[in-house]
Amino acid sequence: MSSVYIGHGQTEMSKSTANASGLLKAKVLPPELPSRYVSRPALLQRLEHTMERRVTVLQAPAGFGKTTVMADVVRARKRDGMVVAWISLDVEDTPNLFGSYLALALERAGLDLGLSGSPVTRSAWPALQQLGTLAGAIEQHAAPCLLVLDEVDRLPRRTVRLVDLLLEHAPSNLHVVMAFRSNPGVNVGTHLLSGGAIVLGTESFRVQRADIDRFLGRELSRKERAEIEERTAGWPFALMVYRSVGGADAEQAGREAAELTRNYIGLHVLRDLSDKEQACLFDLAVFDCIDGSLVDAVLGSNDARMLLTALPALDGLLLPGKGDDATKRLHPLLREYCLDALSVANPARKRSLHTKIARELVRRGGQLTALWRHAGAAADNDLLGELIERSGPFQLWLHEGTARLASAGRFLTRETTARYPRLDLLRCIVLCLSLKWDEAETLFQTISQRTDGFTRDRDGGNAEALAVDAMFTRAVLRGGADRLLPHELESRFPAGDPLPGDEEGRALACARHTMLCIACYERASFEESARHGLRAQAHFRKDGCFFRIVLDACLGMAAMAQGRVQEAVEKYRDIRRATRKFFPADPWISAISNALTIELDLERNRVRAVRRKTLERLTQLQGVWADGYSTSVAVSAELLFEQCGEAEAIQLLTRSVDRVRATRNRSLLNTISALLADYLTQAGQSEQAGAVWRDHALPCDAAELLDLERQSWRTMEALSCARIRLLEAQGEFDAAGELAHNLGRVAGDRGLVRTLLRGIALSMSVAHRAGQPDRALERLVGFIRATRGVDYTRPLVRQREVSRLVLQRLLDTDCDDDLRPAAESLLAQVVGPETGSPYFSPREREILTHVARGLRNKEIAELLEITEEGVRYHLKNIYRKTGINKRAEAVSRAQAIGSLS
Repeated sequence: MSSVYIGHGQTEMSKSTANASGLLKAKVLPPELPSRYVSRPALLQRLEHTMERRVTVLQAPAGFGKTTVMADVVRARKRDGMVVAWISLDVEDTPNLFGSYLALALERAGLDLGLSGSPVTRSAWPALQQLGTLAGAIEQHAAPCLLVLDEVDRLPRRTVRLVDLLLEHAPSNLHVVMAFRSNPGVNVGTHLLSGGAIVLGTESFRVQRADIDRFLGRELSRKERAEIEERTAGWPFALMVYRSVGGADAEQAGREAAELTRNYIGLHVLRDLSDKEQACLFDLAVFDCIDGSLVDAVLGSNDARMLLTALPALDGLLLPGKGDDATKRLHPLLREYCLDALSVANPARKRSLHTKIARELVRRGGQLTALWRHAGAAADNDLLGELIERSGPFQLWLHEGTARLASAGRFLTRETTARYPRLDLLRCIVLCLSLKWDEAETLFQTISQRTDGFTRDRDGGNAEALAVDAMFTRAVLRGGADRLLPHELESRFPAGDPLPGDEEGRALACARHTMLCIACYERASFEESARHGLRAQAHFRKDGCFFRIVLDACLGMAAMAQGRVQEAVEKYRDIRRATRKFFPADPWISAISNALTIELDLERNRVRAVRRKTLERLTQLQGVWADGYSTSVAVSAELLFEQCGEAEAIQLLTRSVDRVRATRNRSLLNTISALLADYLTQAGQSEQAGAVWRDHALPCDAAELLDLERQSWRTMEALSCARIRLLEAQGEFDAAGELAHNLGRVAGDRGLVRTLLRGIALSMSVAHRAGQPDRALERLVGFIRATRGVDYTRPLVRQREVSRLVLQRLLDTDCDDDLRPAAESLLAQVVGPETGSPYFSPREREILTHVARGLRNKEIAELLEITEEGVRYHLKNIYRKTGINKRAEAVSRAQAIGSLS
C-alpha cells in the first residue's frame, strides 16, 4: 500500500492515521441528508448523466442546495457499487493537502492505491506526483470513478491550478462533479466546447411555485403561496427558514426567522466579500431597485452597479427588476439584512441616501409612493410634507385613484401635516376610508378654522388648490361625489382657461371641469357632463391616470342610463383595460369596473353566475364615490336574489345599510335603504319595508322623491321605484300609478331610458293589480315600443308573474305583427330557462294541432286562410322555441309540456 506525502517536510500520513482523525473524515465524507430532506426529481434527473461527461458544474450562491443535491447523487452512485470520492474544500487546502485529501477520499471510496506501484518519491512539488500516482490508480481501476468537489471557490489559487491539471490529464474513467458560488478560475470552458461538461446555474436550483407546497410540507392557499413566492424568490434557504418556524406563533416566528436569516447571510452569503464590497452592497440596499443611472446620480459614482454585478457569488440573489429587465433588485431577505446592518453601522448615511434618492426621483418624476417612502425613511418631515403636498388630495385621487389616497395615510402624522393644511385634508379622507368618521369631521372643522374657511393656505402655499381639496374632502365627508353641486362649484372656482405655460392654472381648470363632469352626471345633465369631461381632458394630458377611468365611467354610465348600449360597452371595456394596465393592485377600481359591466349585463337580462364571495366583497370596499358603491351593492343584491333567493339578498342589503349608516352619508343611505325596502316588498314583507321607510325617514312626497337637484339620478330612481312598489303592495294603486307616471315624465325629460323602462314596467304592474287590464296592456305596449334598439328587458323579468300574464294576454289578441316577435321574445325571457317550457301563441297552437292530424302545409293554410309561407313562418318559430326541427318531434314536445291536448 502506498503512502502519500503532504508537504515539503516529507511527513507521511498513513491510512491508519487518516482514519483516526475525525476532522479528516469530515473532509472526505458527504454530509448526511437532513431529516426533512425534500428530493428534487427535476434537478436530480439533470444529474443522472454525470458518468457520461468529464465535468458537471453546480454554480449558485449560498443556500441554493448544491451540497445537499450532490450528497443525494453520491448516495445513488454508491448504491450502484461505484467508486465515489467526496472532498469538502476550504481556504487552507494547499496543493499538497489537496493531494492528500484526494488520496484519502479515493481510499475510503474503495479504490486500491496499491495498484499504483512503487512508493511516491521525494520531489520539488510532491503534489504533482501525488496527482500522477492517483491518476494511475484510477486508470488501472478501469471502472468509472466519481469525484465530488464541494466549495471549489474556497481553494487557494495554486490549488485551483492543480484541479485544472486533474481535469486536463485525468484518465477517461474519472468523472468530476464540482460545486462553487463563482468560478475561482477552473478551466470549464474547454470541456464545455468539447461537449464534455455541463453547468447547472442558479435557475436550476431555484424552487418553482409548483414545488413550494411540497417543499414546506403542507398545502397553502393561493394567496399564501403567492406571498411566500414573492418573499423567498425561490431561494431554498429562505423556504427552509419558513419551514423551520412554521409551528410558532406569528410574532415568535418572525423573530426566529429574522435571527436565522441574519446568522446565515452574515456567516455564509457575504463570507467572501471585502469590506469595500459589503459597504457598496449596503448602500445599494437602500434603493428599491438597482438602476444604473439612478445609483450613479445618488452615489456620485459610475461603477457601483458594475461592482455589484461583478460579484458572481451573489448572482442568484440579484433578481430582475419588476417590469424592467434592465434593472436589478436584491433578494428581499438579503436587502433587509443589508439595511439593518447599515442602520447599525452608519444610520446617518442611510438617512442621507434616502433623502438623495427621494430628491432624485422627484427630478425624474418618479412613482409617488416610492418618493414618500424614501422621504419617510429619511425622517425628514418637511421633505415628506413637500412631496405629498405637490399633489394634494384631489390631484392625487385624479392621478392615482383611491388606493393611493389610502396608501398616503401611512406617511401622514401630526408632525408631518402640522404645516400643511392640504395634507390634513388628505388625512381627513384617509380617516373616512378607515371608517373613522367622527375623527374626520372634527379634523375637517379644525382645518376650516385654521384657514379661515379654506381661504388661506400656509405661507408659500396655494389658496386655490386648498379650496379645490377642501371641496373634494367635504364631498367625501358629506356624502360622496354626488354632493358636489354644479352651481356651488361654478361660484367657488375661477372661470376661464389658464394662460399657456400656467401649470398650476391648468391643474385647477382640470379640477374644476372634472368635478363639474361628475356633478352634472349625477344629476342626469349628461350633455353638460360630457362637455366638462372633454374640457378637463384638454387640461389633463397624462396617460395612465385615474382621471381617464373617472371620465370613461361618467360617459359610460351616462350611455347606460340613456340606453346607448354599445357606447357603454366600449367605455366599460376601456375602463377594464386601463385598470389591468395601470391599476392592477387597486381593489376599488377593479370592483367598480366589474360592477358596471355586471350592471349592464343585468339590464339586458344577461345574468351570469358570479361567486357569492365576490358579491360579498363588492359590498365591503370603501371608495370616495358613493355612486360606485351603490352600484356594487345593487348588482350584488340582484344576483344574490336571482341565484340564492330573496332571503340572501335581503341579508346582504341589511348588512350594507348598517355599514353605510356609520358613514353618515345621507344620499348613499337613502339609496341602499330604498333597495332594502324594494326587496322586502318583492318578498311579500311590505310591513317590514314600511318600517325601513319610516326608520330611515325616506321621503314620501313625489317632489322629494323625484328631485334631481339635491340627489343623484340613481338615488332618485331607487327611491321612486321602491316607493311605487311599496304603495302597490299596500293597495294604494292611484298613488302608485301617479308616482309611476311622474317618474316616467322626469325620466323622459332627462333621457333616462333605463329609469323610464323601470317606471313603465311598474306602471303596468300597478294597473294589472288594480284590475285595469287594458291599462296594463297599454303600458306593456309602451314598454315594447320604448325598448326598440335598447334590449333592457330586466324590468319585466323582475316581476315575472304579472309580466307573464300581461304578455300572454297581448299574444292572445290580434296584436300588430311588429309587436308579436318582440312580445314572444320577452315572454321567453320572463318565463325563464328554469321551466324548460316554451310558450306557443294561439296561432302556433292551431298549426301544431293540424300538424298532429297529419295535414300538410297547403292544407293547413287553406283551413286557416293564410298563405303557405305563413305556415312555414310559424313552424320556424316553433322549431326555434323547442330546439327541434322535425314536425312530429315538435308535436310530441308540445304535448309533453301541456301546450297541446
